[in-house]
Amino acid sequence: MRILISALLGAILMLGVSCEKSTTNPNEATDRKFVSMKLDNRIYLAEKPQATIYTPNLVDEDPNNDYLTMEILATTYSGDNISFKLATDQPTFVPGVYYTNTTGNSMTMYLLSQSGSTLVTDPTSSGFTITISRINSLYVEGTFSGTLNDATGGTGTRTVRDGSFRSLVRWVQK
Repeated sequence: MRILISALLGAILMLGVSCEKSTTNPNEATDRKFVSMKLDNRIYLAEKPQATIYTPNLVDEDPNNDYLTMEILATTYSGDNISFKLATDQPTFVPGVYYTNTTGNSMTMYLLSQSGSTLVTDPTSSGFTITISRINSLYVEGTFSGTLNDATGGTGTRTVRDGSFRSLVRWVQK
């Protein structure tokens, strides 16, 4: 009887261990680095963007580099370039909304796939926002949306919807 109970408990233990969900990387969902968005009705996706945070240079006499700045660069599979620039006068970037009508904040998109059009945010309009939802010393994550203007002579505006990004961060001393 004791052997039968031991065998039964052993079998239950083995089944429990073998039925455990196994993944090669439990953090796979947060490990993916990307920039994705809809521009008008077309979806753009860029893998492995590069985010760089530049520390302020307070020892020179140039007041334009006295702010913490961040630049996120990404390239889509079709060669289109996406660039975000953010600036803050705080000691670090914090989660929140960054408007492109604030000095140092912008988005630029170079559309190689569409005859080399360049789209930019309007620095006088609050019609484009970049929201940081999570940031730490290793990565930044957020969303963005709004309107971009054609800087290459085109007319009208283009609408960006459902934009999101997640990138590793590297820090650079100015």
